[in-house]
Amino acid sequence: MSLGMFQETPKLAPPHPPLPIAFVLVVEDAIKVAWTHIRGLSQAEFDLENAYEDTITQKLHEVLLDDVFDSDKVDGFNGDLISKITREEKLRGFDGSQLDPMPDLVFGIRHSGRQVYRRTQDGLFVECKPVDRKHTVGVHYCNEGIIRFVEGKYAWCMLSAMMVGYCASGYEAIPKLSDALEKSNSIKTKRGPSVCPRTNTILFAQETYVSVHERNFSYLETSDPAPDIEFRHVWLNRE
Repeated sequence: MSLGMFQETPKLAPPHPPLPIAFVLVVEDAIKVAWTHIRGLSQAEFDLENAYEDTITQKLHEVLLDDVFDSDKVDGFNGDLISKITREEKLRGFDGSQLDPMPDLVFGIRHSGRQVYRRTQDGLFVECKPVDRKHTVGVHYCNEGIIRFVEGKYAWCMLSAMMVGYCASGYEAIPKLSDALEKSNSIKTKRGPSVCPRTNTILFAQETYVSVHERNFSYLETSDPAPDIEFRHVWLNRE
């Protein structure tokens, strides 16, 4: 008698299906609520103005899990929708030549029938970068952030991702981001950045912008070029 243990399953390959926009918006809202919490801390509790990138991201991850997840602060940000929230998880690049790329945050989605090639590579990948005089949009945010997705180090199975900016006073996505992308020789922009109408605004976050970029690698599994990737740019004000 067969127990169905060895039935053939459909042969899957990258890319994965698009993430539901509802999932992405829930994560974005949770990040903004966590940021509001961090902004409300005293300098003695957390010195946001002088904290380094890793320190801020660690705090953001901590607040997301300890204070926002499974609470009533963001509808849907719970275990029914979210399977994991990891920080600097080691996930290999598209061709296996790099075994320890570490995206800042990865939000896993409960699959419940979602057919994907690799569950380890499924979810919303988020890279966080400071945006200020010492960390320019072109060098740091683009060439040390966006480029990792373009080259297949991060989110190589996915069709979308998120960039988070920790912004100093006076740094606005437009024109800072649009100018940097226009001048970039390594990142080819297909569309945007343009304001996303489907986002909630809060006091300490700028409007969310969306941009689409070409990727420069092909899948080993199919020899097909990786499709364009869409970014949501969530810029959070530090001051």
